[in-house]
Amino acid sequence: MNLPEEIFVSPQTLEKMKEELEELMGPGREEMSTRLLRARELGDLKENAEYHAAKDAQGLMEARIRTLQYTISNAVVRDASTSAEEVGPGLIVTVKDSLGTEDYLIADSMEEKVDGASTVTPSSPMGKALLGRKVGDSAEVQAPRGSFVVEIVALRTL
Repeated sequence: MNLPEEIFVSPQTLEKMKEELEELMGPGREEMSTRLLRARELGDLKENAEYHAAKDAQGLMEARIRTLQYTISNAVVRDASTSAEEVGPGLIVTVKDSLGTEDYLIADSMEEKVDGASTVTPSSPMGKALLGRKVGDSAEVQAPRGSFVVEIVALRTL
């Protein structure tokens, strides 16, 4: 799997990830240990659905811990509130191409939405092409269906 070396996030998202990691590594692991202990007490492990469910949940939790650790250690913080001169997470970017203009929210996750703007992450083809650019710059977007060029016409904060 080809993982990015830099992951662009807002300061708020980085803080949320740190809090989640702390919760999972402390109380989350303790709770999982208790759940596994209780499931073991129910009898034969070969036919113990509670135990197998707990082991699966533990695996998912540990995978999430590893993902958070990797993301936090490779995070590059871009704070839209301090500068709207350069494209970064938390900004709405207006781009122009041969088809017209469109607004994109550069978001830490696809769950973030703003009316009238498409949401893209910094790791998406559009996000990668736009990050670090300024108004007036052109960017070549390497999309799955081919490349195209957009011009950045405006930046604004949420």
